[in-house]
Amino acid sequence: IKKEKEFELWIKQRRSNEYSLLTTYPICATSGSLGPKRKQGDRQIPEGFYNINDFNPNSNFHLSLGISYPNRTDRRLTKFNDPGGSIYIHGSCVTIGCLPLTNDIIKEIYIFAVEARNNGQTNIPVYIFPFRMDEENYNTYTEIHKENPEILGFWANIKEGYDLFYSGRRELNYNVNRQGKYIFNR
Repeated sequence: IKKEKEFELWIKQRRSNEYSLLTTYPICATSGSLGPKRKQGDRQIPEGFYNINDFNPNSNFHLSLGISYPNRTDRRLTKFNDPGGSIYIHGSCVTIGCLPLTNDIIKEIYIFAVEARNNGQTNIPVYIFPFRMDEENYNTYTEIHKENPEILGFWANIKEGYDLFYSGRRELNYNVNRQGKYIFNR
């Protein structure tokens, strides 16, 4: 959760579909501003629904876990030739668009991700939200950004996923339509 600089770790039992919040860690640095990443070099942290696509124990930033940015939504919504890439959850507390944690915290997260993968979890979701999207925050930030209908439309779409996850505590099942909108299967 970008604005609050919080990294929530959710877990589930092997035979369960429901996740529970294990703990919340601080994100130790951020870059860019609220809003999705749309081009290489914009210093933005992505917003949307991703998964872990790389395990890098030899990272220049202690340890790192790759995030599947750009996803289909990002590629369809960008107006630029190069939406960027190489977004990671990593250590070392520096960023130009990644999600940095302290070295001790990334060790814990990395071990949880490796254990999940080794125990058969083929998809490890990573959901990145601009802010806690409860009604009060959502109303506040949509008022602040009322002159930007593009970002408001995007946030309305990811709020659907936010509400579904936090109410049902289940991995989101979705597709992406031709306009780049997430379509959630309930």
